[in-house]
Amino acid sequence: MTMIPQVPMDILLIEDRDDEIRRVEDAVNTMKLKNRMVVAKNPSEALMYLRQCVAVGPFDEHHQDALGPGLILLDVNLEGHRGLDVLHDLRSDPHLMTIPIVILTDSLEETDLTCTMAHGVTGYFLKPMDAAQLRKVVRDVEEHWTLLAAEPCAN
Repeated sequence: MTMIPQVPMDILLIEDRDDEIRRVEDAVNTMKLKNRMVVAKNPSEALMYLRQCVAVGPFDEHHQDALGPGLILLDVNLEGHRGLDVLHDLRSDPHLMTIPIVILTDSLEETDLTCTMAHGVTGYFLKPMDAAQLRKVVRDVEEHWTLLAAEPCAN
C-alpha cells in the first residue's frame, strides 16, 4: 500500500462576529492544530474562497500543499444573511457538497435543527463551542479524509 502524505486540511469558519471568531481561533491555537483557519465574514467571501480552491487550488503560495477546505464551521445566524440559505448553496454545488459542515448556533430552534439535519450536516453545536468539541470535530473529519485518500486494497 502506498502511503499518502498527511497534509492538514483548511478549516473554513463562516462567522460574522469578531468575538466568536477569536474564540474558535483560540481553540485551534490551544490545541496546536496544524490546520490553517480561513475566516469568511459573509456568504460571498465564503463562496469565493471555496470556488477558488476548487478551481485553481489554495489561495497563497505558503499553502500550496494544502488540501483546501476540509471542514466548514457555519454560523446559521449571520447578520443580514440566512445561514440556512448558505447551507443550501453549499449542498447544491456538486464541487462543494461533500465538504463536512458543522453548524454553530446560539439557538436550539427545532426548525433550524430539522433543516440542517436534512442537509446532511456533520454536527450541530451551541455556541460557544469549547476546545474539546472543536478538537473532536476536526480529528473525526481528518480521519474521514485519511480513509477517503487511502488507496483501495488489491484483490
